[in-house]
Amino acid sequence: MNILLTNDDGVYAAGIYELAHALKNAGHDVFVAAPCTDQSCISHSLTLRRPLYADKCVLNGLEGIESYAINGTPSDCVRLAVGNLGARPDVIISGINQAPNLGTDAVYSGTVSAAIEGFMIGIPSIAVSKDTFVQDHMDDAAKYFVRILPNLMSYFQGRPGMLNVNIPSCTEENYKGVKVAKTALQEYHLAFTEEQDDTGRTAYRVRSEKLTACDDSDETDELFMRKGFVVITPLTYDITDYSCMDRAKKLFES
Repeated sequence: MNILLTNDDGVYAAGIYELAHALKNAGHDVFVAAPCTDQSCISHSLTLRRPLYADKCVLNGLEGIESYAINGTPSDCVRLAVGNLGARPDVIISGINQAPNLGTDAVYSGTVSAAIEGFMIGIPSIAVSKDTFVQDHMDDAAKYFVRILPNLMSYFQGRPGMLNVNIPSCTEENYKGVKVAKTALQEYHLAFTEEQDDTGRTAYRVRSEKLTACDDSDETDELFMRKGFVVITPLTYDITDYSCMDRAKKLFES
């Protein structure tokens, strides 16, 4: 297959390297277009007020793969690769992200947003992330993902769509299986931490400790990841609340 590979951790991140390497070894044609710097948690941003540049680069050990480092967001990278740089992908893959993208964290995720951008321009797209913020077991995640890629592609049946895949941070033999799950509502500290900078101004920093509680009866992606499963969630860009449409029409159209 022709595969466009992007991410939000940056073009030289371990996750994109391991995945590009595994895809190439499996015989796929890989085209890399990814941010030149870390764009984590940038969500679905597009660059509007400055020019973008796509610089050809070489990923260590992957000299045969056409690769670009782009001074933009993950969504920029998808649009630029397909619209200007000549990528003609059968599927767009965003990852492997060096942190999970579970539940409503997907709203903030540049990794997930790149895949949604691909879906929006009519191309099947998959976001893939690995649990924990460390690089351990990234090669296991990459090799496993490439093996299940044909099955993931069968989901699309030749139509655009988007899947969000999260893989445990352990050896493949310790994966508990695969679960298709709905998204959890993630909970974090609302208040930022406060500190004084060198000028005496108060600086605020986000607190990333997850407070999400999962009941054992939950069928959410967060719970299944904690139990050691590979978790797959179909996502879409349509944010309409259809359950409220009739009530809204009665209120506002009468």
